[in-house]
Amino acid sequence: MKFFAQASRVFLAVSALAAATFLSSCTVAENGQIIFGPVPAEKPEPKEPSAQSKYYSSVHYIWVDEKNLDTLTQSNSRVEVDLGDQRARVYRSGKGADKLIIETQISTGKEGHNTPSGSYHFLEKNIDKHSNLYGKWVDADTGDTVISDGDARNPPSSGNAVFRGAPMPYWCRITPGGVGMHIGYVPNYPASHGCIRVPKQVQPLIFSKVRVGTPVTIIH
Repeated sequence: MKFFAQASRVFLAVSALAAATFLSSCTVAENGQIIFGPVPAEKPEPKEPSAQSKYYSSVHYIWVDEKNLDTLTQSNSRVEVDLGDQRARVYRSGKGADKLIIETQISTGKEGHNTPSGSYHFLEKNIDKHSNLYGKWVDADTGDTVISDGDARNPPSSGNAVFRGAPMPYWCRITPGGVGMHIGYVPNYPASHGCIRVPKQVQPLIFSKVRVGTPVTIIH
């Protein structure tokens, strides 16, 4: 009996260790989905952007670890979008803790067009992308704007108007429904129709460091 009692204690200890290892190697998204892999890095302290950086903006917060930038590649990058802070962060994944390489101010979906949270992967990359839904309606003959903030599904009464989709340069699609990251107007608040707008100084860099399949986590 003594042998069986000792064996039982050993079994329980091993089981507890295995459970702890399992939990430390996965996280749970807000939609309840279990995400296997390293626990996401803790939210970093804000860095001080350098005015000497080639990615510097006097209007937007942009920080790039240029010393380690070359170590960030399409095969080891992951992207985190923080809806609460209105920040996008690009990490270099690998052995040990992920390393923050790029952090930038962003503008996500406004009320009624909220950017969804959860775990995703980039589905498409396109340098010269235009929206299929949002843009402006212009007069087909003169080019004058008829509706500046237009919807392709709601044409104006004028039968001579044509739709011009809003440009979304350096597009990285996140959801099949049309949410993605791209260059766009970035005020100090959520203002998009659901996409993640990124300053023009840094989105081409992010575009070059990710690929179709790069993991993207959107958090509050």
